[in-house]
This record gives sequence, C-alpha cells and structure tokens, in this order.
Amino acid sequence: MIISIHIGAHSTNGAQLMRGLLKNKAVLADHGVAVPNPSLYRDVLPDVMRKVKSARATPETQEMLLDQMLESDDCTRLVLSYEDVICLPAFIFDKGRLYTKASFKLPWLCNVFADHEVEFFIGLRNPATFIPAAFSQCGPNLTYESFIDTTDLESLRWSDVLTLIRKSCPNAAVTCFAYEDTPLTWAQIMRDIAGIGPMVPISGGLDILATIMKREGMKRLRTYLNTHRPQNEVQRRRILTAFLDKYVDEDALEEEIDLPGWDEALIERLTELYEDDLDLIETMEGVHFIAP
Repeated sequence: MIISIHIGAHSTNGAQLMRGLLKNKAVLADHGVAVPNPSLYRDVLPDVMRKVKSARATPETQEMLLDQMLESDDCTRLVLSYEDVICLPAFIFDKGRLYTKASFKLPWLCNVFADHEVEFFIGLRNPATFIPAAFSQCGPNLTYESFIDTTDLESLRWSDVLTLIRKSCPNAAVTCFAYEDTPLTWAQIMRDIAGIGPMVPISGGLDILATIMKREGMKRLRTYLNTHRPQNEVQRRRILTAFLDKYVDEDALEEEIDLPGWDEALIERLTELYEDDLDLIETMEGVHFIAP
C-alpha cells in the first residue's frame, strides 16, 4: 500500500486540505484511496512513533494501526494529514533552525509503515508571512524571542528542510507546493496526494481561490467552467488566472505583520530570498514541486 502523508508545514492550509479530501471520500474510495478522519490516528500515531523510533514496526503493529484507520481492506493508497508530526508550532525553530526535528521524527514515521511505500507532501510558505502565522498558533505564554530562538531569519531556506528530509528518508518520495500558489494549484495538490488522474471528478478544487476572489467573480467562474470545460490542467489554470486578475479581492490579500524588530525592508528581503529558494527547489533532485 502507498501511504501519502501531508506533514505540514504549519499554516499552509493543512486543515483545508484534509477537509477537501474528506469531502471526496466516497469518490476516492471508488478508486482505492482511503481518507480516514484524523481523529482516528492523531493520538495513536505519535505513540507508535515513539515506541518504534529507529526500529521497524512489527507487522502486527502495522496491522493494528491500519485496522484502526481503515474501514475496508480494499484500498491501495492511504492518505493522512498531520502537520504536527515533526513538531508543535512552538518548536519549529528548535536550535535556531527550521524543522530540525525532521531528521529523526520522519524516519520514525517511515518505520511505523515499514512494509509500505511512504510519500511525503509538504507546503512551503514565504517566511515573511509563515513566521507570524506560525507564531500566532503558539499561544499567549510563548514570547516571540523564545519562539524564534537564535534563528538568523535571512538564512531560512525551505530547500534546506527538503534536503534534510531527503537525507533522512531517502526512500520516501517528496512532493511540495507553495502556499502562495494554492489558489491555482489546489485541485492538483488534492489529486496528487490522492494519486488520482485529471479525469476523476472531485469537488473543492476552488476552495482556496474562493477566499481571495470576490463573490461575483466566483459565481461567474463556476458558470464559465461548467459551460467551457477545460481540456487539461494548463488550460484550467489559465482560466483561473484570468478570472483572478479581474475579480481578486485585494482586502483578502492584506496580511498584518506586527513582530518585534520587523520592518518593510526585512519583509522584502525575506520575500526575495524565498522566491530565489523556490527557483532552486524546482530543480532539486528527488523533489517534485507542484508549479502554478
């Protein structure tokens, strides 16, 4: 069985991804894809990871876990989402680096499903907005200084995280996407993690786009797509882009950033560095990037 696991990052629409997949649960099941509710594994999975650590889970342990998640044995792919699997938001910058716990947590995760093929899916986000969004999840008792630790903000690279994942779990396929692209790439992300082709009908592919487009524009877009069905994903994205350009909700794009020591110059530098990093990621061996 293929185990497709969305492992984060935090604040990259992970909850929305699982809601969208669950909305298509019946359709996906018809194609051999199981999407269990996260409540069935988010408590037990960390316990099993801590027990197996660097050892392979026994066939009995794997069967026990799968039995808890699966309603039927008639599936070839299992899709999970657990954005805290590497760490809780408060520990994202442990030891001054980004998601360093991936070096041992993800091998533990692979060992839990040792007899199966594991695939990782991870969302990336501009540090200029990722850091404020992730910090907001940490609760009132953690200061920004403690959260960021000794991190040099301008040294942050998602490519380093991906390199760490590839090195730690060389047998696991890695797919990533940019949070900023999700209004256009959301349907493709859903399809890729479920392992289904473009002809399988799914709902929810416009959910992210709807958050940044005016209601009138969404209504016109849905009508247009129903009467002018795109022949492929490239054509579909051109249509989405055209409607977004015309009906974008500028207010929905505004993000308030209020962190100690931050100014416009820092935000611009972080954004430029992130865009350069994405260019590098698109060329990384062993990493599939879902481009817009």
